[in-house]
Amino acid sequence: MISKCKLTLLLLAAVGAAAQTNTWELGHPDAKLLVGIDLKSLRESAVGQSVRSQWNAQPQQIGPAALALGFLEQIDRIFISSPSLSSSRSKTAGKTVSIPATRTTAANENPPFLLVVEGTLPLQQLLAFLPGTAHRYRDVDVYRGTKAGDANMAMLDARTIVVGDEKSVIAAIDRRGKALPPASDILKRARALASTHDFWIIVEDSLSKFQPAGASLPGPLAAQIASQIKGGEMGLAVRDGFQFELSLATESEAVAGRMAEMLGTQIAQAIQAQGNPPEASEFVNKLHIESEGDRMRVSLAMTGEEFVQQLKAAQALRAAATPAVTRPPAQPPKPATPGKVKIYGLDEGVREIQLTGPQH
Repeated sequence: MISKCKLTLLLLAAVGAAAQTNTWELGHPDAKLLVGIDLKSLRESAVGQSVRSQWNAQPQQIGPAALALGFLEQIDRIFISSPSLSSSRSKTAGKTVSIPATRTTAANENPPFLLVVEGTLPLQQLLAFLPGTAHRYRDVDVYRGTKAGDANMAMLDARTIVVGDEKSVIAAIDRRGKALPPASDILKRARALASTHDFWIIVEDSLSKFQPAGASLPGPLAAQIASQIKGGEMGLAVRDGFQFELSLATESEAVAGRMAEMLGTQIAQAIQAQGNPPEASEFVNKLHIESEGDRMRVSLAMTGEEFVQQLKAAQALRAAATPAVTRPPAQPPKPATPGKVKIYGLDEGVREIQLTGPQH
C-alpha cells in the first residue's frame, strides 16, 4: 500500500511535470527571427569550463557586471522570437489584419518580440528590474511596467519566464499547452540548429525590420550593409571543439562578393594592427570566407585546445595593452609565420590577402 504522504508527493510530481512548458510552442507562429542560446551547455563544455577557470583566476569584480554574471549562472536556455514589422498582425473584430510596414511605422514602433528564459532565476529578482503591477490572465500573473511601452513579464511555471510586449506575452500564454501546428520552415531549421549548436540565429527578412524604435546603426556604412542583408543563419557550437558558421542572404551575387572581400580585408587589417601575433597565422588558415551566388558564407573550426589557446592569446594582448606599474622584461616573441586570409567565390577566383610580419 502506498502511504498518503507518498501518494501526495507522486501527485505533486505529476502536476509539476505536466506544468513544464514546451518552449517551442510559445514563439510567434509568423516569426521571421528566431534566436536560441543554450547557456547550460556552454557552461558545461570543456571550453566553457576553461573560460570560467580563467575568469575565476582574475580579480573578482563587483557591480552590475558581477550581478549580470550571477543571473547568467541561473539561466539554462534563452529563446527569442519576433515577426518583422511588416508581418505584424492586429486583431480587429475577430479577424487578423496585416499592418504593412512604412517609414513612420518603423520609426515609431518596436517590432513584436518574445523572450523565453528557462532556469532557476527567482521571479522577485527580475521584478527589481521591471517595476509595476501585476494583472491576472488565465492562471498567470502578468507584470506590466510603469510605462505603456515597457516590456511585460510572466512566470509560466517554476522554470519558465517570458518577457516581451504585452500582445506577445498574452499570445504566448494562449498558445501554452495547445497542440502545435505543423512546424514552419524557419522553425524546422531552428530545431535542427538547436540540436547541434549552443548559440544560433535565423532571420528571414531584412535586418532593418527588426530595429527597435529610435535605434540607429553606427555609421552610414553599417546602415548600407544592413539594408543589403535579406536574411541569414548563424550557428556556434563548443560541445566538441569550436565551430562557427555564418550564411547571409544579400541583394545580389555582386553584393555577396563585395561583402566577402570587405570582411576578409577588415580581418587582415585588424590582425596586422596587432602586430601579426603568432596565433594569427593559425587562425586565418582555419578561417574560410566565400561568396556563393547571393550568399556570403563564413566558417571556422578549431579543436577545444586550439580555441583555448586563442582565448589566452587575446587575454595576453589585453593585458599587454593595460599600463602596469612594474613589469618584468618581456621575452622577445618567436618570429611569426605570416598567414593568409582566403576569400572564395569571387569573379577572379580565390583571392589571398597576405598578412605581413610585424614591422620594426
